[in-house]
Amino acid sequence: MNPIKIIFTYSAQNLQRANVLHYKMNYPVRGKILLWFGVLLIWTGLLFFYFNRESGNYLMSYTFLAYGAIVILLHFYIMRTLGSRLFRRHKNRVLPIDIQIDSEKIYFSANENQATVAWNEILKACIGTDVILLYITKMSFYIFPKENFSGNDFETFTALVKEKVKEIK
Repeated sequence: MNPIKIIFTYSAQNLQRANVLHYKMNYPVRGKILLWFGVLLIWTGLLFFYFNRESGNYLMSYTFLAYGAIVILLHFYIMRTLGSRLFRRHKNRVLPIDIQIDSEKIYFSANENQATVAWNEILKACIGTDVILLYITKMSFYIFPKENFSGNDFETFTALVKEKVKEIK
């Protein structure tokens, strides 16, 4: 196999797609905990409406409904802006990373720094339609977006990941 060479630069879109895939594949419930909490608050508000219909005291109902709507909107805001917020905090966001992939290892180099990751050091992989995440720890992953690959290299890399990594989601 010829080595696959790509140049990766962080962008808010890359980080957004990577984190959406990360939460979708690894934490489908925990990634939506605010959403479920908002739905629960709205349900509680509706129940208060039902049980307080004779007394006409709807202040508690309106409060639960408003808080539920705010929490749901907060969930969508957090999930939609996650990539841009991470991009602003990332210290090496404009530094291009040269990546070379072969059947034995993955080589990373940026400026004077170099790192090598053997395929057996990768714990798991998440494969999406336009991004692949390779996990070196439970929460740390390398991002491989499709737009950084040329020609058929993304499909070749996907096949290599499926062959070399034990756990694939």
